[in-house]
Amino acid sequence: MSINKSNPVVIRPASLQELSLVAELERQVFTSAVYPEFFFRQAHDLWPDYLILAWKGEQLLGYLLAAPGQQGSKSIGIMSLAVSQQSRGLGVGQALLQYLLQHCPAQTEQLWLTVAPDNQSALHLYKKSGFIQHQYHEDYYGKDEPRWLLVKQLMTVNRDKKD
Repeated sequence: MSINKSNPVVIRPASLQELSLVAELERQVFTSAVYPEFFFRQAHDLWPDYLILAWKGEQLLGYLLAAPGQQGSKSIGIMSLAVSQQSRGLGVGQALLQYLLQHCPAQTEQLWLTVAPDNQSALHLYKKSGFIQHQYHEDYYGKDEPRWLLVKQLMTVNRDKKD
């Protein structure tokens, strides 16, 4: 399987009917700190445009979940990005990030996320996408749960124009 014009991947916001598939992918990809299915329903209710899915035909390849920052903030936090094991290395994560960049509000100045320091494939994806390692937290999610905080600054002028 590869991403190409003859075999397109469709990136779009999730529907309510697809949330159980998102939760199943979450359980397959992450071994700890898994979001429960009810959380995806809450996320969909709160931020329907920020729960984004990548599909190839009937197959869910991955998802990205983001949320706007505090009121008045011009940032968006990426809470989770998951790509199925069989879809890794095909550009699915990059496509999900690109969709978010193209569809976030024009006033957005910054994207941020956290990543485990030993998750080299995720660090590579984010750095390739223009994120920089901003700050290291030894116990971000609790004792012995280190994370890098990564940040991507956005140009707000002409950001939404296509090349």
